[in-house]
Formats: sequence, structure tokens, C-alpha cells
Amino acid sequence: MKNFFCSLFIVLFALPGLLPARASNMDTVGDEKTATVFWKVATLAPKGIGYSQRFAEVLMPAIEEETKGNLAFKVYWGGSMGDDVQILQKMRLGQLDGAGLSGQGTFMMASEIPILGLPFLFEDYGEVDHIKEMMIEEFDAIALRQGFKLLLWLDQDFDQIYSRSQPMDKMENFRRVRFVTWFGPLEGRMLERMGASPIPINVAEIPSAMRSGMADAMIAPAIWIIGTQLYTRARYVNPVRIRYVPAFVVVTAKAFEAVPEQHRQVLSQRRLSLAHDFCVLARQDSEKSLVAMIAYGVKEASPCENELARMKAAVRPVWDDLSGDLYPQSLLDKLVAHLEDFRAQKDQAAGECPQALLE
Repeated sequence: MKNFFCSLFIVLFALPGLLPARASNMDTVGDEKTATVFWKVATLAPKGIGYSQRFAEVLMPAIEEETKGNLAFKVYWGGSMGDDVQILQKMRLGQLDGAGLSGQGTFMMASEIPILGLPFLFEDYGEVDHIKEMMIEEFDAIALRQGFKLLLWLDQDFDQIYSRSQPMDKMENFRRVRFVTWFGPLEGRMLERMGASPIPINVAEIPSAMRSGMADAMIAPAIWIIGTQLYTRARYVNPVRIRYVPAFVVVTAKAFEAVPEQHRQVLSQRRLSLAHDFCVLARQDSEKSLVAMIAYGVKEASPCENELARMKAAVRPVWDDLSGDLYPQSLLDKLVAHLEDFRAQKDQAAGECPQALLE
């Protein structure tokens, strides 16, 4: 019993801002009356929890400082402006100027973006950061074709596999559970390749589906599992890095062009460093979330080396299946080439002897 309460304490209090703040679902940054530009920005992130706390601590003050008070904005937290579908629609209609999108919303913004969530594409965050540096302009251009400006490339997480009934460390177990999907065709195709028969569902319905037993398993970020308290329903977690999911902060191209040019240049130049500062903390929060759930009692079910190899081999065809449908082959080739170069450089550096040993 003591261990149970100790674990519960970790889950509830180890993460900064885990419990919702009792406050308005809106924040205003800067002075709307004196600023030359005013944005209305919406996000699903609840105020005071995880990502939103990092927004408030890291990003909002930096943006206010860099624009010297010429840009003010109001943030609507917690889905008060609707889900990502509605937020994107309101941006296209001019009712909102910007959004902090979830991974699902980021993938919905343009068909090419889900390429970043291909199964087992990235091995770690070092690779993610390299692709951010090498290809942010490419993905900015993709966003611009949809009428959006990519302000910040953040992370949702390396998502994990959660299950109520079966440890998802073996391929055959994917056939034995009711697997829900809400992340679009890429996730559905990946699950089918692993033997599951995924059930499409709206993200808002997932907590009730898992609690009622209508669904057994899903792929999700650890911090979301904590925030929805679904750790109390999950018996198992497979922590393998099955996919990386980005989370973009975007504004409409029109809203960005309204910002004085000197500030546009600064925001563009600093977007990688600002994202890095945010992601360092957010990644720590995600890791703490996973550790806290395991301490609470969710059993870690990691596949053995052979089983992991089977999983990777089963889903690898998805990369090519969706080429020409969601994204062009040229984009996939460019992304893979950057990753191969990065891995080769890392392997070379790891094999070099320190200079002191050579002398």
C-alpha cells in the first residue's frame, strides 16, 4: 500500500504543472492597445498542464521580447476554439490567426507532413533535431502552400503503445486487441501491417472508449496518457519508439506578413533556438511521464531484439506504400539521405580515437 501511494504521488506531482490551474482559458501576451499587430491563437493544450506551461515559460516571453511589444496575442487554451479540424478551418476563414497544433492537427495541415511520422524512421531525438535543422525550410514551404507560416517545429513525442489487455511486445498480440486509430491513413496502414484491425475514432472519444472497454489499445504520447488519466486503465506500455510526431506552431501567412519586417526576420532566425529551448524541457516532461506511469504500476512490455526486428520489417513497406499518395518520393529520398549522412558522421565520430591517445 505504501508503494501504491508513493507511485501515485509521483504521477500527480512529479511533473511541473500536471494539475490544471484554476484560471481562465485565455492568456494575453503584450498590450493589445499599443501593439501594431494582434493575433488570436488557439490550441487544444489545457492551460497549466505540460506543453502549455512550457509555452508560458519559454516561448511567450521570448516572442514578446523579440518583437519589442509590436506583436500582442491572445491564446485560447484547452480546445475552447474547437478541435484541430475546427481551429484550422477558423484560420482559413480568418477567424483565428494562429495555432499550437497537436500532432494530429500538424499531420492534417498538409498531406506531406505525416512523412515525419513514418514508423521507425527516427531512432532518437538527435536525428529529429538534425532533420529540423536541415529541412525546416522545406516544411515551411509545405506549410506556406496551405496558407500557413511555420513559426516553431516542436515535438509531440516519440509515442508509445498502450494496452488494457495484452502486452504489445509481440506481433501476434496486435491481432488480439481492439486497436483504435485517430491519426489518419498512415497510422491505420501501420497498424494493419502489424496485424491489427484498427477502429477509426475521434480523439475526444478515446478516453471514454478505453475506460468502457470498447477499445483495448492505442498509440499515444506519455504526457497525454497522464493528462487524461488513462494510466489508470492501461496495464501495459510498449515504450519502443514506434514513431516520432511533430507539433507545429503556425500562423496564417497573412498574419505573419502583418508583422514588421525586422521582427519577421528575427522570429524566423530564432525559431530553431526557441524550439530547442522548449523541446529540452518538454522531452524531460515526457520522459518523467513514462517513468511515473511505470512507477504507478503500468507494466513495461519491451519487445526482444528479434521481435523488434519483425515489427520493423512488417511496417517498412508503409514508407513506399504512401509515397506518391501522401508525399512525393523525392521528399522521402531527401529525408532518408539526410538521416544516412547523420548516422554515418556519428558512426565515424564514435570510431575515432581521442587525439591524446594517438600522441
